[in-house]
Amino acid sequence: MGRPVPKTWVGAGGWGYFSGGLEAYARAFDFVEVNATFYRHVSEATARRWRAAVPAGFTFSVKAHRDVTHRAGLRPTPGARAAFARSARAARLLRAPFLILETPASLRLGPEQLDGLHEFAAMAPEGCRLGLEARAHAKGPLPPFVRTALEDLGLLEVVDLSRTAPRVDQDVVYARLFGKGEHNVYEFDDEELRDLDRTRGDAKAVAYAFHGVRMYKDAARFLTFRRTGAFPPATGAVGLESLKEALAPDARFPADRDTLVREHGWKVVDAAADRRIHAGSYLARLPQGTYRDLEGVLRALERLPPSAKD
Repeated sequence: MGRPVPKTWVGAGGWGYFSGGLEAYARAFDFVEVNATFYRHVSEATARRWRAAVPAGFTFSVKAHRDVTHRAGLRPTPGARAAFARSARAARLLRAPFLILETPASLRLGPEQLDGLHEFAAMAPEGCRLGLEARAHAKGPLPPFVRTALEDLGLLEVVDLSRTAPRVDQDVVYARLFGKGEHNVYEFDDEELRDLDRTRGDAKAVAYAFHGVRMYKDAARFLTFRRTGAFPPATGAVGLESLKEALAPDARFPADRDTLVREHGWKVVDAAADRRIHAGSYLARLPQGTYRDLEGVLRALERLPPSAKD
């Protein structure tokens, strides 16, 4: 007998780049992580307007203001408490079940940060889970005192499931997904999206917030997979024609093989009607040399022996 199917939320990190804005976004997805609240305080009128613009079942997640995590370093200073209170108010008005603290990669947690976590956890709105993305501790095991604090306070460990599995046994997994590229320059292929589903552990609920440069496309493909068990195509073609479609908008020439792999290998193409892979799987097969244009790249790949195309 398989594992129970968990409740899932699937969406992206904001709707600012989504054509049509929040109302159009809410027709495609039922979950969003609000990153605007990290950069600026949102007025009550704005939060109420956002809530009114979406269906009743739509779910917001709120990212706490950077004054809490970056300026104050998660310490419970007067400024951090005031900033957190405003983020918490926005979360309450949006009826958000999650309020996320993202600490900078340079901030290793210590006694002052643990004091902050205790205070901020006490300030969180009723029914809203506080989540911690401790970027300085993203690799390897969590320090025992951080794990203990999460468990004692009922805080969620926020992880990037594309890079690490959950390290704390919790009923809810909250994933902020950037992929395996540089910063957020990445797109997920079929197998990586399957892995996201497998890596949830035994959680009863999972929130997937995509943050890559193709976050809406990634979220839509993952959502389709979750609903149907199959992935939609990434392009309008297959094989080398799919590669051509993926590279044509922004590939610059002349370029050598390594440059093409580095700058475009992260993109996803349709190797076949039922299989999406990274463009790098094609581009890495190119002979060393400089290519004057995209057609030259495609001709070089077409000339490869069949064994090199597998």
